Amino acid sequence: MPSYLQWLRFSWLPGLLLILPLAQHLPWLDLASLNNVQLPFLLLVTALLLSLFYRSSRVGLAALLLMFFYGTISLEILLKQDFSLYLGLIALNLMLFSCSRDRSIWSNFGVAWLLILGAQGIALFWLQKYYGPLAQMFSLQHLPAWLLALDRFSPPLPLLACMAASLGALALLALYPGPTAVGLFSCILLTLYGVWSGMPLVPLMSVAGFLLIFSLLGSSYELAFRDELTGVRSRRAFRYRMLTPGRHYSIAMIDIDYFKKLNDRFGHQVGDQVLRMVATQIARNTSGELFRYGGEEFVLIISGRDLSAAERQLELIREKIAAYPMRLRSGGRISGPKLWRSERRSDQQIKVTVSIGLAQRGKELRGPDTVLKAADQALYKAKRGGRNRVSVRA
Repeated sequence: MPSYLQWLRFSWLPGLLLILPLAQHLPWLDLASLNNVQLPFLLLVTALLLSLFYRSSRVGLAALLLMFFYGTISLEILLKQDFSLYLGLIALNLMLFSCSRDRSIWSNFGVAWLLILGAQGIALFWLQKYYGPLAQMFSLQHLPAWLLALDRFSPPLPLLACMAASLGALALLALYPGPTAVGLFSCILLTLYGVWSGMPLVPLMSVAGFLLIFSLLGSSYELAFRDELTGVRSRRAFRYRMLTPGRHYSIAMIDIDYFKKLNDRFGHQVGDQVLRMVATQIARNTSGELFRYGGEEFVLIISGRDLSAAERQLELIREKIAAYPMRLRSGGRISGPKLWRSERRSDQQIKVTVSIGLAQRGKELRGPDTVLKAADQALYKAKRGGRNRVSVRA
């Protein structure tokens, strides 16, 4: 699935931050309840425990970082001095967390990051002890006059760090899309807002805890209801969707022709590419809801009474897939008279076709299971008729 669609699916996470500026102008929207000193600990510990359960090292490290920042420095000191410089450092660390993929926090990667975070804490303590407040050390009075003119940002370094981290995390979303990446990006935007507005520390950390928990909930939804390989919804999601299918709909069963032979001849990596291509072409050329039913089979739910319009959509999908130019990458495995061929056939093109069976709910086909079974029967009719065709259950 394209990364921008992954971003759009979880754009509500950074959208939650709009509540913060709105709270200043809407009297009925009060964030005072977030000012409980113990609430950030409760939320961040919850996020940490959930991250251990889901093996999400990025969220776990983020929760540990925020707890370390919030817990090791006494609130009395933080409320009397400017802590925005620490927020800038937190934002940069969160951006670096976004550069990786999730794994166990006790892996070599997780342990290395724990050591790095510990070293950062020791360095900050040493600088604070021997050189005084960090805000004075990094006041950046040597910056150009046009930048120093922005005196509402005090000091400018935290703001610059948060802005750089925000831009870096936004670019990384294209490489590592998903709820965790969006959640970390939202936390970075939160630090930027905190430095900009001077938001108190307690509600700032509470909102960060909420964002991390929501990102883990999004990850759990992805694990349960979305197929990892193709990016479309899974068979479990289809089963739940069939509990409330509506009154007027059609179901199409789509099967890739000769998929097992394709896997045996070219290897499973090529088979995975074919599955992703087929899922992308179906999603782009239909208004229906797409699910991966299992193996090389997909299910498409098309709402409405117009069976001929649904059939035209499926014909378009079939034509698009049959005309798609799939080429083997250099060094691809090819079987035949010689199991491994010495020549590199990077220009070899694979022809992929699909067979489709379509059935519509009506007087004879009332229940979703009955409609699905009729679509499956129509699919086998299309296969017996020569494949690469659409068969409609009459």
